[in-house]
Amino acid sequence: MKKVELLAPAGSLETLKVAVNCGADAVYIGGKLFGARAYAVNFGEEELKEAVEYCHLRDKKIYITVNTLIFNKEIGILADYIDYLYKLNVDAIIVQDFGIVKLLREYYPEINIHASTQMTLSNLESIKAVKEAGVKRVVLPRELTLKEIKNIKTNTGIEVETFVHGALCVSYSGQCLFSSIIGGRSGNRGRCAGPCRLKYDFVDDKGNIIEGNKHLLSMADLCTIDYVGDMIQSGVDSFKIEGRMKEKEYVASVVLSYRKAIDAYYDSEKFDVSKSIEMMSKIFNRGFSNGYLYERKPSMMSYINPKNRGIPLGKVLAKGNGRLKLKLYTSFSVGDGISTETGEHGFKVDKIVADGIKADDADEGQTVELKDMPVKVGDIIFKTYDVKLNRQFSNIKEYKSPIDVFVKMKENMPLYIKLKNGGIEVVNSSKVDAVKAVKKAIDRDTLIEKVSSINDTPFAVRNIEIDMDEGLFLPLSEIKETRRTAVENLIKTKLHYNEPKNIHVKLTDDVHAKSKDLKISFYTENLEHVKIASQVGVDRIYFNYRLKDEDLKKVRQYCEGCEIIPAFPQVVRDEIKNPEDELKKIKDMGFKKVLVTNLGLYNLSLKLGLDVCIDFNLNVVNSFSVDFFKEADTITLSTELNLHQIEDITKRENVRFESIAYGRLPLMIMEYCPIKNLINCDKNACESGKYSLRDRKGNFIKVVSDGFCRIKLLNSSILTMGDKIDDLRKAGLSYIRINDTIESDDEIENVLKAYKNSLDFGTYDLHIENYTRGHFYRGVL
Repeated sequence: MKKVELLAPAGSLETLKVAVNCGADAVYIGGKLFGARAYAVNFGEEELKEAVEYCHLRDKKIYITVNTLIFNKEIGILADYIDYLYKLNVDAIIVQDFGIVKLLREYYPEINIHASTQMTLSNLESIKAVKEAGVKRVVLPRELTLKEIKNIKTNTGIEVETFVHGALCVSYSGQCLFSSIIGGRSGNRGRCAGPCRLKYDFVDDKGNIIEGNKHLLSMADLCTIDYVGDMIQSGVDSFKIEGRMKEKEYVASVVLSYRKAIDAYYDSEKFDVSKSIEMMSKIFNRGFSNGYLYERKPSMMSYINPKNRGIPLGKVLAKGNGRLKLKLYTSFSVGDGISTETGEHGFKVDKIVADGIKADDADEGQTVELKDMPVKVGDIIFKTYDVKLNRQFSNIKEYKSPIDVFVKMKENMPLYIKLKNGGIEVVNSSKVDAVKAVKKAIDRDTLIEKVSSINDTPFAVRNIEIDMDEGLFLPLSEIKETRRTAVENLIKTKLHYNEPKNIHVKLTDDVHAKSKDLKISFYTENLEHVKIASQVGVDRIYFNYRLKDEDLKKVRQYCEGCEIIPAFPQVVRDEIKNPEDELKKIKDMGFKKVLVTNLGLYNLSLKLGLDVCIDFNLNVVNSFSVDFFKEADTITLSTELNLHQIEDITKRENVRFESIAYGRLPLMIMEYCPIKNLINCDKNACESGKYSLRDRKGNFIKVVSDGFCRIKLLNSSILTMGDKIDDLRKAGLSYIRINDTIESDDEIENVLKAYKNSLDFGTYDLHIENYTRGHFYRGVL
């Protein structure tokens, strides 16, 4: 039976070695370029080479993250980097950008591709499509339930990787623009600033604070060690641990714990889950939850402290004279770190007074005195660093790949050594023959000792078989040299390097005529706003498709003279049981085009003969990703592109392009619902935008539903480019889109008329107080 793979993170070479030595089957790391953890230490070229060698010599796999969006100007650097990874013979490359999939399949078909969770492959049809595109493994969104995971595995056969432990993003990965829009640091480019870990107020439409000054988007950490058996039975191929930004002690504690749990499952042995959870909790936790495995709307959050909260250390009994008295819940030592529940105050302990005596350690139940900190009597103090536990991870035994050794020593024949390691065999013979001993002969024990002396190599002798004649002599130096050369040959055989291809990947120099006929498109979920848009005279209307036939029929009735295109929601899961039937229904109703938000819908729509418009959330940011979707009618480019980057794409590609030029851009889309958690489920309130998150600057971020009980957070500032039509036209766009979210009838009519007048007559009189230009002029990091 093939065991599930245990996949560990590593942000440095030291951590990688810890992961391997603690029992990981594979490790994923990032280089200095194009990794979704740009602020980790990461690996330079020589370190990458050393990392690959360390893993491969110990029979472990190594996957490299190239899981960011790539701009056109970076394609050449990317190609050189991939060529280097190809030379190293890495086991797979993890990617987000569909353009990189296109590039790899075209130039490096030998490289295994793993689709990052950043691709948001949240439904069966998308995963079928990505497999068809040449992807070997998919890293599933954290939001999927075990039932969905099993369905995907059963119906695709693709390798499935799921997160089992670590930090949870509150937004669907690949669909978060929060850091990007607020501060220009793109999560899709590996530079997330973590705004979801900040404090917010939850307020209603009258400004009343319902929950104040809490980390309302901070999720508890994922911990599924209780459910290892369920996940294995669901068909998961790889258990992924999050944490390339974490310390080596975190990686050690989590890998050791899950290694034991996995092995116990396969060996039908008992496993002490509570002991492992306690150990992992002492190293790092924000509270543990099983995430989305069994429920669509997890309630476990980390509102109080978004950082490591550790474990409860004790209760404050008294304060005074710069000291506090603490009744201990657990053992405690000098060198441990402590903090308040909020994590705002804390220190490393340098002195403990236990029962009136200075001590290095104290036990559960004892009362100790420590220096004071901002707490009240009755508060709980937490231990966030356990010096003794962390010390245990400093001397982890190095893992060695087992080899079987066969030695033959016969008179007047060279010494013969054969090494077997997995499916590899190497042999070597001495340069001189063994002869009859004149004085002291080589005995069996000496021969075994000299042949087995390989402690400075990645190998350990598992079995050794000796076939020798007695009374023979061979210089010890010759035995050592024969063994050394055999080991060197084994290393060379295991480390297979490829000849670099040195392919010069170059974007086309062919320049296409830019579109001069700029038109307005309009995206809405509101039937009344469809009427208004039609009366104003927009060219194209995307109507959000929510499986309501009667609404689609009404839209057809309301509109004459403009293009009507059913539009799917940003995230699609199993609420659409049979996407192909739904698309057939759309076609049968007379619609010729659809706006799609995932790869599965793109493939199915083309198969049915529908023209396809690509939405912004598919993150098209380069010419290779345009080529990936080359059969599209229109591509709405990512909102993270600036005007120069847009022009660089439009001039090279003979496709119609669109950009969102008005609206409250979605900062996140998430399954977590703050309305349900903090008040109660209120469908009308979440669809109307009654509630907001207020940030530390006083901005109101609207909390709205997507119609399928998912929550979108809308930017407080409205993107507006109505007075910059000439810049948009020069960028080569065919359409500029107005995105309707929570606007009233009057507001949306004014917006549509203002954009129409600006486009037709060059006049623009719409005043928006709190507006933004998005990334059109600044771009993202």
